[in-house]
Amino acid sequence: MISKIEMQAMDAVIGIHREMRKANEIDWEQRRYEIAKSMLPVVRSNSSGIMSIKQVARLAVDYADALIEELKGGNRETEESLQSR
Repeated sequence: MISKIEMQAMDAVIGIHREMRKANEIDWEQRRYEIAKSMLPVVRSNSSGIMSIKQVARLAVDYADALIEELKGGNRETEESLQSR
């Protein structure tokens, strides 16, 4: 039989483990923002004024999404959607 103190200690260890695992997870939304932010000036400079800023922003986000998909394991659908634009 486990004492009350041992049970509380075990619960604390389980809670700490959950928090540590959560802290080590990748925040994909933050990564998406950072990649799109980095891509925005690149896309804008290569658009030669042909695209609106909204289109440039959308393309920067599309590039970020494609990179994230590739980092997560790859998805050819994302590549096809980028080529069709």
